[in-house]
Amino acid sequence: MKISVLGIGGTICMLKDSSGGVNPKLDAKMLVESIGLSEDIKIEAKTILSLPSPSLNYDNLLEVLKTAKEEIKNGSTGVVVTQGTDTLEESAFLLSLFWDEAAPLVITGAMKNPSEIGADGASNLYQAILVASNTNSLNRGVLCVFNHTIYQPRFIHKSNSFSLETFVSINGGNIGYIYEKDVIYISPIYKNKIYKTPNSLNKNVAIIPTCLDGDSMFLNNLSGFDGLVIDGFGAGHVSFIAARKLKELNLKIPCIITTRTGSGMSAYKTYAYEGSEMDMQKNGFIMGSFFDSLKARLFLTMLLSNGFSNNEIKKEFENYYKYF
Repeated sequence: MKISVLGIGGTICMLKDSSGGVNPKLDAKMLVESIGLSEDIKIEAKTILSLPSPSLNYDNLLEVLKTAKEEIKNGSTGVVVTQGTDTLEESAFLLSLFWDEAAPLVITGAMKNPSEIGADGASNLYQAILVASNTNSLNRGVLCVFNHTIYQPRFIHKSNSFSLETFVSINGGNIGYIYEKDVIYISPIYKNKIYKTPNSLNKNVAIIPTCLDGDSMFLNNLSGFDGLVIDGFGAGHVSFIAARKLKELNLKIPCIITTRTGSGMSAYKTYAYEGSEMDMQKNGFIMGSFFDSLKARLFLTMLLSNGFSNNEIKKEFENYYKYF
C-alpha cells in the first residue's frame, strides 16, 4: 500500500527562527519522518508549496488537485495534504467539489508548531495517513482529519483561534473517529456532488457583511465583480436601506444571501418585510440555504467559472445540501 503526502505549508511545518516567531521550515519528508510510522505503508512525500494558508490561492489549489490525481494514477491508494488551518475549511470544500477519485483525499494540519510543547502536527498527520490507507475511506471523497476526528468538508468550520479542538461540524455531525489506531466511521457514505474542474477559477465574487446601522456602506463600489455574497442578518436579511440600494443597483450578477449566525440555514418563506428573504427573492436574489458566506463564495465562483446561468445557480444552491 502506498500513500502520498503532499505538503503545502502551514503551522504543521513551521519552526522558530531568529525573529522569535515561526515560519515554514519543514518539508513533507521531514514531517513524515517525525511520526515514526511503524505500519507497513509506503509513503511518497512531496513538498508542493511552503505557504501560510492565508496566502493560498485558487491556482495553488488547482495545482494540488492536479498533483493529487497524478499520485493516484501512479499507484497511490490515498493522498494526504498538509496545510495551514486558517483556510483549511475553504480549501477542503473547494477540492471536494472536484475530487472524483474513489481513493480518499485527506486534509490535515496543526494548531501548534513543532517548536511548542504538546505540538499536534505529528499526531494529526499519523491519523490522516491511517484514514487515507483504510479501505472504509474509499468513495468518501475529500475528508478532513484533526484531533482524532474525521470531518466532511461541507460541514467543517474552524471555531477557535488557538484550541486543539478548533474544528467543529456545523449543520452536520462528525462522520468518524480514530482511536487506538482504528479508523471508525459512524456515518454512511455521503454522495459528494462532483463538478467539472475549470481551467481556472477566474471569477471575482465579493462577500458583503451586514452589521447594525452600517450594512449599506459596503455597497458603494461593486463594479468589476462577477457575483456577490451578502452575509445577512438572522435567517438571511438586510436592512431597509441596504435592500433599497441593492434594488436600485439593478445588478446583473448573481447575488446570494447567507446567514451570518454561524449555523442554521437561510429562510425562504417566513418573513415578508422589506429586506427579508421573501422580499429579496422577489427581486431576483438567491438564498444561500446551509452555505456560510465563505463556502457560498467558493461555490458561486466555481459555478460561474463553469458557465452556469443564474437559474442554474439558484437550483444548485437550493439542492447542494440535499444531495446525499
